[in-house]
Amino acid sequence: MDDCRVKLEKLAKSHRADRDVAALDLAMVDLISGKAHDAEQRLREVRDRFEFLEQDSLAEKTLSIWTDDQQKSYAGEDYEKILVYAFLALSNLMHDGGDAESYSLQLNDKQVALTERAVERIGPQAAENYAPVPLGHYLRGMLREASHRDYDDAVSSYQRVCELCPRSPVFHWDLERARTGVHSTSGTGVLYVFALVGRGPHKVEVAEEPTSDALLIADRIVSVVGPYSVPPTIAPIKIPDIQLPPIDVDRIGVSINGHSIGPTESITNIETLALSTYAANRQAIVARAVARRVIKKASIVAAKSTMGRDNNLTSLAMDAAGVVWEATESADTRCWGLLPRDIQVFRVELPVGTHRVSLAPLLGSRQIGSAASTSIDVNDGRNSYLMCCFPDGKSIGQLVTASK
Repeated sequence: MDDCRVKLEKLAKSHRADRDVAALDLAMVDLISGKAHDAEQRLREVRDRFEFLEQDSLAEKTLSIWTDDQQKSYAGEDYEKILVYAFLALSNLMHDGGDAESYSLQLNDKQVALTERAVERIGPQAAENYAPVPLGHYLRGMLREASHRDYDDAVSSYQRVCELCPRSPVFHWDLERARTGVHSTSGTGVLYVFALVGRGPHKVEVAEEPTSDALLIADRIVSVVGPYSVPPTIAPIKIPDIQLPPIDVDRIGVSINGHSIGPTESITNIETLALSTYAANRQAIVARAVARRVIKKASIVAAKSTMGRDNNLTSLAMDAAGVVWEATESADTRCWGLLPRDIQVFRVELPVGTHRVSLAPLLGSRQIGSAASTSIDVNDGRNSYLMCCFPDGKSIGQLVTASK
């Protein structure tokens, strides 16, 4: 983990355009290394920059049209903007917990705002690509229930989780428990295990054949920039696409004091979130790449026309330069690279005292790696938290604990 931290810190300092994606990955390193406060601070800074960069920069847009999108400050994909709030809530929960509920509400609000913006930009069909993230509602229900008084708020939050995860019976159990108004019985407390499971999505460069919809959007872009028009067909262009690593682990088995209790349950599938929100914006990404190519070609033609017909050598040189100009363009594959595929949770009520917790990576019902263990204190009527990260069959970082 120390080598990873050093490389990311070096990247953040040497490549200004990459500082935010490096900060996001550093926040993940901090979080699973037990430095939850540092993770929260990094995430707050990136959140603020992402919010600022949502105000489009005309200068950056113009520059990116003449070069490529990597000339723009990275403002995050929509799924990354949502997940910043998710990991802000989890980071705060693992060191202080005072702002975790506030972050969970901000997560829900951000999801709504991005959905409304997508619908306005793309159309009503975009709402299907922006399905709400259950984690924010779950965390609020969990924290309201732990107050031992705000059970109505807990019920409404768990109801929303059940609507979003109808096939998960464990969340229906949470709802029924909150309806009874009993967080835990006397002499017991509650342990929540939050598991970061699998390797998350990342971007790769692909060649894309522009669709008619993308060409229409591109035509609108180039008409604003200058007196250009988009041809009815155009050769494949380079764009970023979401790639999913193979699934090496899908759940984490939880054992307490040597007794197997059960597996974790998905509360936010990052893979699905990334694919669906990115799909909604894909045509606009293709359109920008098409517009960029049209404008580059048009600028070469315009420059050649000013030289006259006799300057064939210069004209040839300019054609060659134009080919190089297009060839050196690349897709913007910057992304939050250390995301898990899934955020999962497990809840268990335990007697007051110190307990030994073991976590084993599972694929289906089969354990596919060695278990990781730690001890945690459980206090009367309070929540305790444990966070683990299993990108594959081996835990990385620490098993991070927090007792309230």
